[in-house]
Amino acid sequence: MDNKTIPYYKQKSYFLFIIAQLYIIQGIPVGLAFDAYPILLRDSGVSLAVIAMIPLAGLPWVIKFIWAPLVENHWITKIGYRKSWLLPMQCLLAILITIIAFTPFTSETTTYLLIVIIFSCIVSATLDIATDGLAADLSQNNTISQINSIQVMGNITGMLIGGAGVTVCYDYLGKTYSILLLVVIIFVSIIQLTIWTEPNLGHNSRSNSRARIHNFFKRKNAYHMLFLAIMIPFAGSVILTTTKFILLDHGFSVSDVGIYTGIGGYLTMLLGCAIAAYLLKTKQPYQTLKIGFALLFFLILFWCLLYNMPDYINPITTTIMMTILGIGIGTINVSIYTITMIFAKQGKQTATDYAIFQSSLLFSEIIGSSISMTIAEYFNYLIAFLLALISIIVINLMIRNK
Repeated sequence: MDNKTIPYYKQKSYFLFIIAQLYIIQGIPVGLAFDAYPILLRDSGVSLAVIAMIPLAGLPWVIKFIWAPLVENHWITKIGYRKSWLLPMQCLLAILITIIAFTPFTSETTTYLLIVIIFSCIVSATLDIATDGLAADLSQNNTISQINSIQVMGNITGMLIGGAGVTVCYDYLGKTYSILLLVVIIFVSIIQLTIWTEPNLGHNSRSNSRARIHNFFKRKNAYHMLFLAIMIPFAGSVILTTTKFILLDHGFSVSDVGIYTGIGGYLTMLLGCAIAAYLLKTKQPYQTLKIGFALLFFLILFWCLLYNMPDYINPITTTIMMTILGIGIGTINVSIYTITMIFAKQGKQTATDYAIFQSSLLFSEIIGSSISMTIAEYFNYLIAFLLALISIIVINLMIRNK
């Protein structure tokens, strides 16, 4: 039975299921690298100086656009345009995580582990390129926002499973079996993807039009869109990072901060994604983007007020603030992913163009976090909030006619 004989709604449902699990899988290595590995290494007695190198594993996600044309230009027809990369990358990811599971976490093995972790993030970033390309290729105008909601929610779910999931299971199953559970999840995805037949969209006919990074910059409004992608995540990153420092300075423990800004932040972002998906049924992406930034705008005002009234910084107000922040960031992320995917889909190299946007989005988050820490060290938190406020004003000026 081929795709043409399957009712459309069943094809759509199964495609969305495939996309959801792919985004979950590629979020797992990120959760491992940024949440689980540092905790497990520290518990094994590894120094903080060595653990501080783990975030370097995130660099492949920033520069993945460099090899995006390679993913777009080469494939095996019998396997499928995107499946030619999706299947081997998932298999390789399962092998790498298995190696990490059976490797002792000690000071002597940290260099070896760091190499494997970075390599797993390169594989995950490559998987993301192919997944984004598949999502853009097969999405319709009325499903792009739905797919982008699934994208953000899938990535967050994957990070929760790879980060908080592994650390929670650690006390009950130990390091090896906790990480091996992730391999089982990946293998289930591999089986599902193997069964699924990728539609032939006639990519062979485009073989003479090869993807190139410089082709992106030849497109109309490319620079405007790129600047927008760089600016949009900045405010949320600044607020989230600054919030962590404020809570620590006002007596919250490290674990409390982790719960409020980590697990709590992820969960409220999922709520924001669901709200954005609902809003996008009746509103344009730029309208939902404005709603997300309106939430961040009022959140900054609230934090500035609380900063001058420190006695009111308590679990209740923190929960309220994190809920607003999570919903705002979730709404913003789904909106900008939808906007950039629409732009990428209108071109001839969807995966490459979308990879450039995603690299820009992540770069902005890193810069926002870094600037926040610098300001916290040399100035005060109000300056950081002011910077976030200025970026929101600039963005609203850029999209005022949208």
